[in-house]
Amino acid sequence: MKRIAFAMIATLIISLPALSQNENDAFRYSFMKPGGTARFTSMGGAFGALGGDFSSLSTNPAGLAIFRSSEITFTPTLDFALVESTYYGSTQDDMKYNFNFNNLGVVFAIPITRPIDQPGWKSVNFGFGINRHNNFNQRWVAEGFNPQSSLMTDFLNQAIGEGSISNLDDFSTGLAWDTWLLYQVNGQFAVDMPNGGVLQRQETNSSGSIREFVLSVGANYNDFLFLGATLGLPSVRYEESSVFVETDRDNNNSIFKSLTYTNKFITSGSGFNLKVGAIIRPTDMVRLGVAVHTPTFFKLKDEYNAIMRSSLNLSDYTNYSSSPNGWFRYELNTPLKAIGSLGLVFGTAGLVSFDYEYVDYTRMRLRSDDYIFSSENNIIRENFTAQHNLRLGGELRVDPLVLRGGYAFYSSPYKTGVNDGQQSVVSAGIGIREKHYFIDFAYAYTFFREDYYLYSAQFVNPVDNQYSLSRFMLTLGFRF
Repeated sequence: MKRIAFAMIATLIISLPALSQNENDAFRYSFMKPGGTARFTSMGGAFGALGGDFSSLSTNPAGLAIFRSSEITFTPTLDFALVESTYYGSTQDDMKYNFNFNNLGVVFAIPITRPIDQPGWKSVNFGFGINRHNNFNQRWVAEGFNPQSSLMTDFLNQAIGEGSISNLDDFSTGLAWDTWLLYQVNGQFAVDMPNGGVLQRQETNSSGSIREFVLSVGANYNDFLFLGATLGLPSVRYEESSVFVETDRDNNNSIFKSLTYTNKFITSGSGFNLKVGAIIRPTDMVRLGVAVHTPTFFKLKDEYNAIMRSSLNLSDYTNYSSSPNGWFRYELNTPLKAIGSLGLVFGTAGLVSFDYEYVDYTRMRLRSDDYIFSSENNIIRENFTAQHNLRLGGELRVDPLVLRGGYAFYSSPYKTGVNDGQQSVVSAGIGIREKHYFIDFAYAYTFFREDYYLYSAQFVNPVDNQYSLSRFMLTLGFRF
């Protein structure tokens, strides 16, 4: 085959098809699995009708009005993430540890003085601090022999669409051209081994979280009606690096030996939302709660770059090329969220609680002054659906200990799919509660399964990723 040597002048203009902003990124920052204290986590996060825990400021802020005394809490946490990945019949696994602080907050309970037998407002409480909701720390490895296609099959299709050498993308096809993986024959783009027969391996490492700073106020009317509002100021930090290696294991091609394609990107930004809620206590046993969260209005920035290396049976060629450092600013509006809750309190013996949460992910929207996201937003409307989330928790007092357990189920946000990302969380905990301090421990086990495509689904089978996350939490609290 004749390979055309062509010194392409790198352009400083970033082409939008190379950007990573898409429906999956929108969901990553729209899906919010609430975090906070060990007590909250051990009971499955089912606190919408209970309150009295700092985590409730991020779910139903009316829970702030339940506090009878001021307190400060902080929660050191250890996460252990394990991912088993199956690709073309081969299974690999990898793991990652992460230490963090899942919660740091303070509540000020301010009673309103009035005659004890006179109905009215009994207290106005204030709270502020940070709850850590999402954990992006994980590492996974997929390896398998692909008899269908090569990464270059996808790049070839992309290059044909781009039409000419001067229009190749700086972060993908342009790198393949520079390293002689993509070439032309009689004016037509071509690649080696487009029909597969290659060993493929990808290693992906991600980190980060969504942390929400909350400013809340709650009020207690006659120990019957509890109202609350929270101004949420979430911040996003997500980092991902992936290394994709493809090898002609069986020496089927006379020129191609291997390629290595490395991608790195960082997403950072912040946003704001408003949460309002109410809890009523019609009887000493029954608690009913409702909360509404406005969309979060994020302003985000992506920074990214890519590197391509090739190994070919040629005497003289360029085997390395790197992209410019790209960046892009955009906005994301997450969906509105509604939560309904029921709690049953059995005196000092214990309690049970149930939360139902509704989120319609077809309402996610990407926006930018520099790019029209109509295609991505149409995909969101067509591929996503409403999510119905259930959380159940219970607490049993066995002096001097408090025993807890919980379960949470997050339904699939996708309309179709075999491994569609629905999640389950099983949790348990134990605590000691004294007049001036409390200590709580929690363990939560999250598991779910999801398909991941290394490149266009038109050319490759998905990686079947099975995720599990073990979380160990310790909350220390002091009342004053």
